[in-house]
Amino acid sequence: MKFTFATFCFGERYYNQVNRFIGDIIESDYKTNLVVITDDPSKINNQEFVHTFNINDFNPNYLEYAKNYYDFDFSVKRYSLRAALSIGFTKIILVDCDMRVNPSFFNQEKILGAFDENCLSGPVTYNFNEQVHTNSELGRRLLEYEKYFNHEVDKDKLEVMPEDCIQYLSIDEDKFNSFLDTWDKCIEYKKEKGLRNIPAGNIDEMCFSALLNGIEIKNNAYKASNIIYAEHDKWY
Repeated sequence: MKFTFATFCFGERYYNQVNRFIGDIIESDYKTNLVVITDDPSKINNQEFVHTFNINDFNPNYLEYAKNYYDFDFSVKRYSLRAALSIGFTKIILVDCDMRVNPSFFNQEKILGAFDENCLSGPVTYNFNEQVHTNSELGRRLLEYEKYFNHEVDKDKLEVMPEDCIQYLSIDEDKFNSFLDTWDKCIEYKKEKGLRNIPAGNIDEMCFSALLNGIEIKNNAYKASNIIYAEHDKWY
């Protein structure tokens, strides 16, 4: 049962963070796979377990986007999943580039045990039902997608929505592609309608796309906590 981590990085600061994560994996007893989508593959540490892809091969429009945290378009991370899927991975841990390895828990048994089948999960989650009722940006976007796709999601299933730093996905290939196609359409609609791209890194598009395609959403903190963790070199 193979799996991979997947991430994305644009700009010197973020190349360095990904290379730091690669360094952690090199130093650990367990070597896992890592898929990286970027605008400059030459900046990424070349290792056997690292699979680097140029965003230009997927969507060259992202070459023109800002490379700072506040203005960057995080919808690019869906191409990290497409890249991983293209080389045969259907179990993927999608992470921000500032991840670090916790050597005590970084092993195949622990990582594989954190996945649930046909599921999008994460160790930190929002109460998304609350976002809808308080009319937040996340809630308003979800309601827009419901109208666009003519598909009302069960709000009782929105209590758990994985935060965007670490997300575990285990989905059959055909359903995975349908999930990503739906996410693409959400991004196109967002741009067409001029909806804001913040906050929370596209978790509303991800979770709406999951629910539309019959994929469960869960919190997996009880088995995924402390395998990896985020380390910001400084606050953005």
